[in-house]
Amino acid sequence: MNKLTRAQWEDLDNQMSRTPQESDVESAPGEHINLIALLNRFGFNPMSKREAMRLARELLDADWSET
Repeated sequence: MNKLTRAQWEDLDNQMSRTPQESDVESAPGEHINLIALLNRFGFNPMSKREAMRLARELLDADWSET
């Protein structure tokens, strides 16, 4: 899996802080959609909220790259 740039990593980290951990939580409508859109912008194509959350955690765990 490709690492994100530092700016992308920070954008993703910020979005994850606003996105409920449970995909069925109604308290923050649209945050999962925002997460999916952000991942799409980075070249990833998650097909569900659950997949987007898994992918985002993997990318954040992988840290960022200076390239």
